[in-house]
Amino acid sequence: MRRLHFDALKPICPACRRTALVLEPGAQATSNAVVSGVLRCLDPECGERFPIIAGVPILVPDVRGWLAVNLPLVLASDVEDAAVEAVISAALGPDAAHNISRAQQSRYAHDHYGDLFASEPDGAEPPPGRARHCLAEALRHLGVGRGPRLDIGCTAGRTSFDLAAAYDVPVLGVDLNWPLLRIGRGILDRGLLRYPLRHGGDAYERRETYHFPPEAERVDFWIADARALPFAANTFRLVVALNGLDCVPDPARLVAEASRVTRPGGDIAFATHFDQAPQALAPSAWLEGPDALATMIAAANSDIPGAKPLKPTRPPLDLPWPVRQQDEGTVVHRSRLMTMTAGAD
Repeated sequence: MRRLHFDALKPICPACRRTALVLEPGAQATSNAVVSGVLRCLDPECGERFPIIAGVPILVPDVRGWLAVNLPLVLASDVEDAAVEAVISAALGPDAAHNISRAQQSRYAHDHYGDLFASEPDGAEPPPGRARHCLAEALRHLGVGRGPRLDIGCTAGRTSFDLAAAYDVPVLGVDLNWPLLRIGRGILDRGLLRYPLRHGGDAYERRETYHFPPEAERVDFWIADARALPFAANTFRLVVALNGLDCVPDPARLVAEASRVTRPGGDIAFATHFDQAPQALAPSAWLEGPDALATMIAAANSDIPGAKPLKPTRPPLDLPWPVRQQDEGTVVHRSRLMTMTAGAD
């Protein structure tokens, strides 16, 4: 956890939402970052404590529940050897959380960072970089004022680095997915990009290279829930959430939280595939097309306390979004991008 981001963003307790967090004595730290320690809520009626693990603060309302589900994946981050990882993968089977995460890492990290490796054969697959292209389209229609930027659902982190390259301000990427977040974290901590690229079945290639983006000093990555962001209102100048609305149980709450933490006059960009994840989102909350999306956003920012009204900065834009599954399989989605300006509370 970079001190720059902790000091600038002043995170609040995600459980009680009332009090700023403090770092308990005894943390392992350097001059500019905290590697391991505990953040504590000073509210006497709350007093919740949140761990910092391998430089990543876990700032979610139900920290015990998150750890119960994710601790095995946290520990699996220590598997450095590709051959050992392959043995573990074969032993656990395709339905294990470890292997589901490997497939996710392959999809997201290849789209974020595939351009840093030798090109694939012509015609083998659509080129990577759709997340970055979507962000670039959004930034063409958003303001350039000063203030921190927030990347909700940052996954492997390339869009957070792109935001920092575009603006000389602190940029924070947040996600609930530890295996994806740790890909970007590896670049911050060691300049090391590492991810598994799936060829098919259980056959993966370990992709690895050193990558030192000059803007990395302005980027940090935290575990946080988009439905309960650990920040006071009006903290950020710009918030982006690219293809996260279809991955959370309550997309309206994500929209409301994004507008709450955006300053009046600040900008927000949402994008969604309309490809609902049934394991994350109940069918009753599915966004059945563009009209339902627009209706949901308008309702969220008028009905949920703390949210702000949002004014579109341009008509919605539909973008093709190919997602590589394996060597012989690519799924092409249509993603709708909406850019908006936040009004007053």
